[in-house]
Amino acid sequence: MALCAALVVIAGVLAYSNSLEGVFLFDDHIDIDRNPAITSLDSLWRVVAEQGQSGVSGRPLVALSYAYNYAWCGLETRGWHLVNIAIHVLAALALFGVVRRALMAPPLAARWSSRSLGIALASAALWVAHPLTTGSVSYLGQRVESLMGLFFLATFYGALRSFEARESKFWPLFASVSCALGTGCKEVIVGVPLLVLLYDSLFVAGNAAAAWRARRGMYIGLFASWPLLALWVFMAQGRSESVGFGYSEVGVWSYLTTQAWAVAHYARLSLWPDPLVFDYGIRPITDFARYAVPGVAVLAALGLTVAGLVRRRPLAFLGAWWFVILAPTSSVLPIVTELIVEHRAYLPSAAIVLGVVLALARVLEATPSALRTPLGWLLGAAACVGAVLATRARNLDYSSEIGMWLDVVEKLPDNDRARSSYGNDLVSAGREREAGEHFAKAVELSPNNGYWRSNLGTWLLSQGDVQRATEELERAVELLPDYGLALQNLGSAYTRTGQRDKAFEVWRRALEHGAPMAGTIAEQMTRQLVSEARSREAVEVARAAVNGAPNDARAVLNLARVLVEAPDASLRDPHQAGGLALKAVSLSGGDASAFEVLAEALVQQGRNAEAAGALQSAAARYRAAGRTAQAEALERRAGQLGGGAPAGR
Repeated sequence: MALCAALVVIAGVLAYSNSLEGVFLFDDHIDIDRNPAITSLDSLWRVVAEQGQSGVSGRPLVALSYAYNYAWCGLETRGWHLVNIAIHVLAALALFGVVRRALMAPPLAARWSSRSLGIALASAALWVAHPLTTGSVSYLGQRVESLMGLFFLATFYGALRSFEARESKFWPLFASVSCALGTGCKEVIVGVPLLVLLYDSLFVAGNAAAAWRARRGMYIGLFASWPLLALWVFMAQGRSESVGFGYSEVGVWSYLTTQAWAVAHYARLSLWPDPLVFDYGIRPITDFARYAVPGVAVLAALGLTVAGLVRRRPLAFLGAWWFVILAPTSSVLPIVTELIVEHRAYLPSAAIVLGVVLALARVLEATPSALRTPLGWLLGAAACVGAVLATRARNLDYSSEIGMWLDVVEKLPDNDRARSSYGNDLVSAGREREAGEHFAKAVELSPNNGYWRSNLGTWLLSQGDVQRATEELERAVELLPDYGLALQNLGSAYTRTGQRDKAFEVWRRALEHGAPMAGTIAEQMTRQLVSEARSREAVEVARAAVNGAPNDARAVLNLARVLVEAPDASLRDPHQAGGLALKAVSLSGGDASAFEVLAEALVQQGRNAEAAGALQSAAARYRAAGRTAQAEALERRAGQLGGGAPAGR
């Protein structure tokens, strides 16, 4: 058995060893590399509770794993991939144990017990190397799926062991604790108590009442996970922008028709994983010709599963495994940003892999006994090698964000989100001219998407087509009145056409809604307002920028500067300005101008010696940057302040 387990590990390592260079993609930026909540272990409560719109909001165990991963290797992706691979390999070992134990137990033992080890090995090795699992392993942010899968399988393994060791207290506790831990990973864990009870009712105790009586303590522990899961879901209200009827074109029926196609598609990919697509977009499938046949197939499979369970057919349990696990994400409550995603098939695909292995084992029964074992090993090895090679090839797509989006565009040219994302990556890569056609195509495909309009308008503005840029950005703001980036760029478009009042009006709204360049906007506006003797408005604008973007160093410094330089002495506040300047120093990594403003605030507080120190710090930074004249001027003033000379302004 140890050799078989080692072979499963080897298959997983070989399949994913070339994924270590993979980059952060898509939601990874919100969940990991731009997630301030995971950057410190000083407050574990902050790690769990301050996730906002990230994909680990309400998933505390994954959030903690991210925080410890960050503490270990920062944002160096190799360390993140190593942890994801380890989780996946452990899940495969748990699957190995589940399959082996299930085949050795009644009513399957008579037929499969002698071959349980080989079937468990083949199933786990094929699954761990299956290309469909890349969406939960190489896509770093989908640790939520693989870690949940590990605890799901561990729960089921503990339950199977408790069926064998009826007097044991350890295995029921193991199952219950595993289930509770799974609730901290992803809501799909909700199905495991039902599957355990179903298995027990059909194949062990005979019915649900008998199963409950025989193992009441374990089932209390398993179902106690539901209120715990409800607590995590309540905490996950930060994900309200991605779960629910957040898009006008996605309703109950359109989500169901989409899932009819998706569930059948996941089954096909479990059997033949090509082509794999990173992102299927956000438009539902409502064309009858597309969803009708898959929908009938899914309903037929569901009907056969129910009929098989009624007749206590063991293979029907694989159907139950498939449908119960998919039910939370493929039912009537839309996950509007992920209508179709391959990582949902991570754990369900194990049922199809096992079903194929069992079918091949039955075929091998017809072969001569002398050939049965070597032929079985040959088929299993060939399939596993093929899976390893296919997975290694797929891992290469995860090595570049721009390459991944190009892959999606090539496979699904009518995917508007992929078009827009690829355009953004082209801009980041300095290939701006190529980006325009993709931004335009995204708008053509989804004309009422304000984000795509904003991207196109921003691109047009960068190309100097101010009139068309203004039109697109105005439409984007109509669709998304609180989108800071669109408001920011619309204000820039207005300034280019001399419409300063309109620009300022829009920029004020942009500052209230977290404009990405809040500091730059605030600087420009406050400078103009001060020149027009509208200092009070300048202070208001500067405060709005900091309120909307409290960690924007430029915005913080601008407010500090306004509070020490306001012509109207009644508006000055050197004490608040000093605190803001210190914050700007920290946020900027020691910007020289932040030290200058800090020095001015300290002078106004009468703390000349400390002001001299701040000026010396600013001078040192200017000198290091080759700006000698500025450095010498600040050093002279620092000498005057340090020597008790009157402070000039």
